[in-house]
Amino acid sequence: MQLGVVICNYNKKDKLLECIKAVSEQKFSDFDLYICDNASSDGSAGTVIREYSLNEYDGNVPEKRFYRGRLGDESEIGLELIVNAENLGGSGGFNTGLKAAYKKGYDFLMCVDNDAFLDENCIQKLIDFLIEHEEAGIAAAKIYHYERPDTVQNYGQIINFESFCTEVPDLGRTEDGTMPKFVYSDAVPACALIIRKEVVDQIGFMPEENFLYWDDTEWCTRAREAGWKVASVGDAKALHCMGAKKEDVNTFPTYYAWRNWIRYFILHTPEEKLPNMAITFLTSVYLVQYEGYKGERFQKAATVMAAYEDAVNNVMGKAKDGIIGEIEKDGQNICCDSIKDLPEEFEKGREMFVFAHLPGFLRKARAIRNEYQKMTL
Repeated sequence: MQLGVVICNYNKKDKLLECIKAVSEQKFSDFDLYICDNASSDGSAGTVIREYSLNEYDGNVPEKRFYRGRLGDESEIGLELIVNAENLGGSGGFNTGLKAAYKKGYDFLMCVDNDAFLDENCIQKLIDFLIEHEEAGIAAAKIYHYERPDTVQNYGQIINFESFCTEVPDLGRTEDGTMPKFVYSDAVPACALIIRKEVVDQIGFMPEENFLYWDDTEWCTRAREAGWKVASVGDAKALHCMGAKKEDVNTFPTYYAWRNWIRYFILHTPEEKLPNMAITFLTSVYLVQYEGYKGERFQKAATVMAAYEDAVNNVMGKAKDGIIGEIEKDGQNICCDSIKDLPEEFEKGREMFVFAHLPGFLRKARAIRNEYQKMTL
């Protein structure tokens, strides 16, 4: 087999079945499918076992259960289901499947989100591209919105070291047939990407310490640092459900998005831009504290502050107990997007907050960068 395809799932039973169906309808068939379930509570694993008549076997790994079968009665495509005992996050879930597939010696490995749906030619187009372009280590599908299939969701990401964020140049663009056949960029999402085994040999699996968010961006960055290019391929198409992060319910997505966002730029910002990066993030953290104070909604502010502290102290993995909480229903939703929106009487507080934290931020950031550089040598 040439390819090991990995789907990571957590509590999206119906989408998962639709995702598997799309994979099973690929014109390319030289692959095996691995599904990793992150201890879902909605019956996802049991549904897959029944739907595909899978049999349990001893995978000889604690805290996991293993099942195998075929992707249909007449299919030659192997299907393995690995069920984790706990939620290991997006990166941990993908890595569970990737590591199992890696042992089989496939030339390529693929990540597919459980709410991503591949066009029937998607895998073939990505494999063809990688064979034809030896400089490319990662190739991703051109992603369209599930709800608006003619609207681009992602066709390559650019890391901006002026605003310290990631940008998707073609986000929201209506497909008109004029975009390039492929693009090289800084990063692509893991919802539908293929990576060469030899790239994994060099840079390892997804950064499991992220748990959720920015793990694919970090993975792509490590591939580029190792000399590979990261591509998006226009003829390889996929739909993706870009659901809301439910930040109005609890601060689960808030914590991981902020912590991993800050840490990414700690690791990769050019040295000469490090002070600007620190000031930018400290200002952003202060604005969230102001929003919480004025709106009397303190949970998000507390979570963002904890995310900042963990990022600068290199505390990674799953969030500690007590950091993530429910968003208060009382109070007001105050939005302060920039210092221009900040009332004058709070500007002095911002300056004091930023410059009180700045020396410690820079000192700790440089220590983290030094450790990262040692790890990647």
